[in-house]
Amino acid sequence: MHFLKCNNCGHFNEVKTQYMVFCIQCNKKLENNFSEWSKRNAEKSFDDYKNQVCTTELNLGPIVQPKSLKKIGLKFWIIIAVVLIAFISIVSFGGHRIIGLIKKPLYEKVLMKTAEEINKTCPVMIDNITRLDNAIAMPDNVFQYNYTIISMLKDEININEVKSYLEPGIVNFVKTNPQMKTIRDYKTTVNYYYKDKSGVYLFTICVTPEQYE
Repeated sequence: MHFLKCNNCGHFNEVKTQYMVFCIQCNKKLENNFSEWSKRNAEKSFDDYKNQVCTTELNLGPIVQPKSLKKIGLKFWIIIAVVLIAFISIVSFGGHRIIGLIKKPLYEKVLMKTAEEINKTCPVMIDNITRLDNAIAMPDNVFQYNYTIISMLKDEININEVKSYLEPGIVNFVKTNPQMKTIRDYKTTVNYYYKDKSGVYLFTICVTPEQYE
């Protein structure tokens, strides 16, 4: 495990992806994040960054191993993508903007503005198989992230198994993550919509206020 210390609050952020830019504790930009570091070290890899910049010894206890299920490779990448894009979308492009806009009368406008900011960066690859296509502020206080699994077709995926594997973690993320507080406060339903590489619909994980209250 590798960690990057926040110079603002001192929190040690676990570095799981090269896209980590903001501290999960205080939402401030992390100094010497990989994106900034790689500009000065273009010839070096993400592994070089973790070994040279990050801290490894924090005595945080044993690493929890993922469940052993069929097609674990696909499910591992999808769950990483879900958590990562939720973090990037809400924290990097949404969180601080929502805070700035929340005093406006219509919360729907806040969601629309958040989707607009996210979509400026889309489409964006989250990992080698998962792409965020866009985000949509939908009627009735619903916010949706649209993903494509670019390397697989529908008949290659055990949809029920993958969905049942992902759903508890996603619900828990929306329910407990501090960066989702505004979503919870305004009782917004959050959809995670997936399709295969040919554009065929796979499944939607819908997190309602009843699930996170």
